[in-house]
Amino acid sequence: MAETEVITALGRNNKPINVGDVVKYVNTDTISRVSEIKEDEQGVWVLLETTNLWYKDKTLEFTDIELKEKKEEKELTAEEMEERIRRAKEEVAAFDLSKTTGGGAGG
Repeated sequence: MAETEVITALGRNNKPINVGDVVKYVNTDTISRVSEIKEDEQGVWVLLETTNLWYKDKTLEFTDIELKEKKEEKELTAEEMEERIRRAKEEVAAFDLSKTTGGGAGG
């Protein structure tokens, strides 16, 4: 059985980036946890958890900023789902269409 090759990503400041690390994308200051690293003919790419997009490793910086853990989504009971639907319907019914204006020409 062949060993899996570990790909090393080096951030903009030449610090290693590993899966699970928290990094900052320098162009937008997006902060996210690294979920995957891959390499192809164009270089090393890092997948960020929050955007689910691939970034070149040199556009990222390792950071020691603490991220809040994702809230686990719980399954709703039938009653909880019905309550959410009821509240959403009430919000839609309460929306006053008479206060909106048309955007079209003519008339």
